[in-house]
Amino acid sequence: MKKLITPLFHQSLIHPSMIWKNDVPLLHDGMAAAMMFGIGFAPISALALVLMGICSLPFATLLMVVPALVSAIGLSCCHHSYGRLMLRGFLMGIIAVTCYDCVRMVFVFAGWLDDFIPQIGAMLVEDRNHHLMVGYLWRYLGNGGGMGMAFVGAFVLLRKRFLMLRLLGGLKSALLFGVFVWACLIATLKISPHGEDIMFVISPLTLLLSLIGHLFFGYTLGCLMNRFKPERICE
Repeated sequence: MKKLITPLFHQSLIHPSMIWKNDVPLLHDGMAAAMMFGIGFAPISALALVLMGICSLPFATLLMVVPALVSAIGLSCCHHSYGRLMLRGFLMGIIAVTCYDCVRMVFVFAGWLDDFIPQIGAMLVEDRNHHLMVGYLWRYLGNGGGMGMAFVGAFVLLRKRFLMLRLLGGLKSALLFGVFVWACLIATLKISPHGEDIMFVISPLTLLLSLIGHLFFGYTLGCLMNRFKPERICE
C-alpha cells in the first residue's frame, strides 16, 4: 500500500506545467500523406526546374529541397510515427534505385543508354566537369530516397481510405507509381528546351529502356512493402 501511495503523493507535489505532454495534435492522414508526397518529390521537382531552364540547380535546391528537408525534420519531431514511416520509405527508395541502377548500368555498358547522372553533379556544383560522386549522391539520397518516401508514405496513410489502393495492393501500386514517375520524366524532357541534351535523347529504344528501369524500381519498392509491412508503424 505504501508503494502505491508514495508515487501519487510525489506527483501531487509536481506543478502541472512541469509535467511534459505531447499536445501536438495528430495530422489528418490525407494532409500527412500530401506533405510526405511533396517532400519526396522536392529533389526531382528541383531538377525539373533546371531542365526547363527556370533556374540553376543550387538555387532550386535552396528553394525546394532545403525547405522540404526542414519540413521532414519538423514532421518527424512532432509525430514520431510519421518520422519512422518516412525513414522506412526513404531506405526502401534507396534500395529500389540501387536495383534500378543494376539494370540501367547494363544498358549503359552496352552503349544503348548514356549515363547522365554525373551531369547532375556538375550542375549542382556549377562546374563543367562531370562529378560522378555528387551526381550519384543526389540520385540516391534525393531522387531514389525521395521517391520511396513519397510512395510509401502516401500508400500507407491512404490505403485504408481508398478502395482502389486496397484492391491493387502494394506491388501493383508500386509498379503504377514507377510508370507514373517515368511518364513525368518523359514529359519533362519533351517540354524542356535542353532536357534531352542533359539527360538522354528520346527514341523508341530509350523509351523502352527507361521504362524497364522504372518498372524495376517500382517492383523492388512493392516487394519491400510486402516484405517489411511499414503500415505497422502507424498502427
